[in-house]
Amino acid sequence: MGIFSAPLRGLVGIFEEVREMAEKELYSDDAVREELTEIYRQLEAGSITEEEFNRCEAKLVMKLEEIAKRRKNAGISDG
Repeated sequence: MGIFSAPLRGLVGIFEEVREMAEKELYSDDAVREELTEIYRQLEAGSITEEEFNRCEAKLVMKLEEIAKRRKNAGISDG
């Protein structure tokens, strides 16, 4: 039975890593902050209109608020 359980343990380990990565992304606001920085750059460079900027910024701010809510509900500090 041991020979058959080794691949299963490996598969469970992979799923655990994927779950941990998903949780980090779920509770991390770094990517959203990078996107905000990028749209500010695009606006300043004239690559996007103010309307496009406002639309993108609103979505990103909503994402940040959702992440903050998830972190609070999970008992994760901001620091």
